[in-house]
Amino acid sequence: MRVPLDCYRILGLTHLSGLDKIHQAHRDRLLSMPRREYSDAAIASRKRILDRAYEFLVDKERQNVAVATEAAEVPNSDRQISNLSPQIEADEKDFTGLLLILYELGESERVLSLAKPYYDPEEAEHQSSRISPHDPDLLLSVSLAYLDLGREYWKQGQYESAAGSLESAQEILLREGLFLSIRSEIQADLFRLRPYRILELLAAPDHQTEAHRRGMSLLQEMLEARRGIDGSGNDYSSLGIDDFLRFIQQLRSYMTAIEQQTLFEEEARRPSSVATYLAVYALIARGFSQRQPALIRRAKGLLVKLSARQDIYLEKAVCALLLGQTEEASTAIDHSSEEDQIAFIRQNSEGAPDLLPGLCLYSERWMQEEVYPHFRDLMSQTVSLKDYFADEQVQAYLEELPNTGSLSSEWTSPVGDRFTPISTTDRPPTSRDPESDDLPAFGSKLSSYAPEAPNRFQRSTTPVIDRPASTNLNGSSLSDQKAAKRSGNIPPAQSSPRNFNQAVKNIKRPSSAQANATNPNPPKLKFNVGRLATVIVIAIALLAGSIWLIVWAVRALSGTSQPAVITLEKPITTLVQSIKENNTAPVAQPGPLDKETATKIVETWQATKSKALGKTYEENLLAEILTEPALSDWQKRAQELKASNSYLQYNTKSTEVDSVTPDGDSKARVIAKISESRNYFDNGELDSSASTEDASYTVEYDLIKKDDKWLIREMLVL
Repeated sequence: MRVPLDCYRILGLTHLSGLDKIHQAHRDRLLSMPRREYSDAAIASRKRILDRAYEFLVDKERQNVAVATEAAEVPNSDRQISNLSPQIEADEKDFTGLLLILYELGESERVLSLAKPYYDPEEAEHQSSRISPHDPDLLLSVSLAYLDLGREYWKQGQYESAAGSLESAQEILLREGLFLSIRSEIQADLFRLRPYRILELLAAPDHQTEAHRRGMSLLQEMLEARRGIDGSGNDYSSLGIDDFLRFIQQLRSYMTAIEQQTLFEEEARRPSSVATYLAVYALIARGFSQRQPALIRRAKGLLVKLSARQDIYLEKAVCALLLGQTEEASTAIDHSSEEDQIAFIRQNSEGAPDLLPGLCLYSERWMQEEVYPHFRDLMSQTVSLKDYFADEQVQAYLEELPNTGSLSSEWTSPVGDRFTPISTTDRPPTSRDPESDDLPAFGSKLSSYAPEAPNRFQRSTTPVIDRPASTNLNGSSLSDQKAAKRSGNIPPAQSSPRNFNQAVKNIKRPSSAQANATNPNPPKLKFNVGRLATVIVIAIALLAGSIWLIVWAVRALSGTSQPAVITLEKPITTLVQSIKENNTAPVAQPGPLDKETATKIVETWQATKSKALGKTYEENLLAEILTEPALSDWQKRAQELKASNSYLQYNTKSTEVDSVTPDGDSKARVIAKISESRNYFDNGELDSSASTEDASYTVEYDLIKKDDKWLIREMLVL
């Protein structure tokens, strides 16, 4: 195998470059070293190719100078200056250097096409070559080429293609257990790319059902990592709670009613007030559009869980109306404090004995303008209360339900005790901001998550997904809908939460005072507590005295001697110091690393991390368990915490080593499961938003033995 290479391109020159530029380009290329993961053999191979290209160009330039001089002296000379692009060939001996140079030139696709016959397991079996398919330099160039290609796809807005390239790079390195730092880099890109992929997959045409299912699966993975829509977990996408809520709002118009119902009902069980309200929307939309009043009844049951925190009586009134429970609907309207909407209902009920005419008009417009536009399969449908109540299935179901009853007794949740009762809090503002419907486009936040461009010396911004959150699939925008509302007689229907940020702020847990307020007259005890306590204390004292007398009598009769006094062979200070050293120093162990020793190393690291990042900032201990590059990274973290007057308080609950893979006697790869709690203190005060009581994760440690001690070189959270 021989591959031709353009000498000018290798050195980054043009065909008009003279000898001075050739000399300078050669020096610059030799001084710009490749990534530190490449071996000395690959770097030497790269240098040989650069030297050959340099020598070739120097010879060519000297020949051209000689030809030009001869032409000036001899006008009719036959010799001409060569304009052909000089090329050299690389063989298998310098194959790793060739791939390295092509990668540096940004020719990722060429790297993959040349290397595939050697690294692909199926094709490598049929190759008779000196190049091993397990060669680390070969696999490094291939994985880096996939990484650059994925970032280029990302920049072009082809998010699934980008993910495919990144996953290919990760798979190659995982298969061989190589280059933990690069795998960590790839995984970080995959986490940041995941929101883009979800939006792209869910926005796919209806016939691409597999893409839609994949998007829903990724969304559920993201929710699980975050521990819910408004949870405190970390999905490593860099989206805060507010940004993620806007992201969910943008996704809704790409999801069907059944998808939203399934997703948000499950999320509501965490529990989550935001998910509960979104589940109500989905149940009402499905129940009305598919003529299933049972779903509306379930929505009514979920609304009672939100009534303690927010004014959602109008939503209750709509549900009661759709269930034919007119008296409850009227009672719910009376409890509502949304003045604009109540005024509209009263205005359109003038001359009627009750408020049902206005409520019917309000409900119809609310579902048409506020509910249906958020569902992919309903946004083009028309809402008609007349058709709904004319349906025979609806009529049969409503006839079995009571038309009257108390507001609280009928509204019971079908999931019952899966939710925690919520105490009453201050009512949120009732005035509606018309602009709150237009949540910021998801792209405006994600524009800062740009992947690194193929040129490793620059960074470029990533174009946002060209699907603004304020535009529906049918082409109508939310701003157009609001304009239509303002032109009619009805004000914008108020939906709770008005925006997701307000919903989060309104979520509060009941205080002990509120809990006691629910039962102002607790039952009084029938007996005297002080007298009972006195009796119990006397009984215990008599029993203890009797036992002591019995033991004393037995010892006296048997003649048992007193226990011998135990003396310490070492001073207590020496023992304490020994214990400290055993708990913090890396373990010395001859031969390959075993599971028991690996467990001690991981436990030592957990203890050292707690001290280095803790209140005392003992970063000097890091050098006892870490080596480069992990050492510099964690020292920097400790220094940043100290500079910001912050610290972390760790409590390791469990450490379990899953596997130990030795690489000779001085290297090993350890995979361990860690469970811990983390408390973050800023200026001496606990920051609950940055703390977690239960953090469980799996870590891969890359260990190396130095001076008969095992040290952690790199680590990656899987």
